Amino acid sequence: MKTKILSAVAVVALITGCAETRKHAGASAENDNNVLTGGPVVGTRIKDLPAPVQATLQQRAPTAEIAGIDKERENGRTYYKISFIEPGRNPLMWIAEDGTVLPDRPSKVMPEH
Repeated sequence: MKTKILSAVAVVALITGCAETRKHAGASAENDNNVLTGGPVVGTRIKDLPAPVQATLQQRAPTAEIAGIDKERENGRTYYKISFIEPGRNPLMWIAEDGTVLPDRPSKVMPEH
C-alpha cells in the first residue's frame, strides 16, 4: 500500500514539475531577441538573420517560439536551421539566405557542384 501511495505522489510531483518548467521557457518581452514571441536568448538571434529569412519566419511561423537557430554553409550557400520549442506544432525548418524554405537538410536537397 505504501508503494502505491509513494508512486502516486512521485507521478504528481513529476507532472507538476514538467508543467512548471514549460511556463518559464520564454523570455520577457524586453529580451525578445531570439524568437518571434519570446524565449531564451542564446546563439544566433532573429535580428542577426538576413531580412528574407526574417520575413519567411514571420510569414510561416508568426507565433512560434524558436528553440534554436543554427547557421550552416553547404555547397557555397548559407542556410539557417530553425528549431522550435513545440516541434509537433512547428517542425524543424531549413531556410536559405534568400528566404527560400527547403523541404529537407541542404545536403539532401542541393546537388554537389
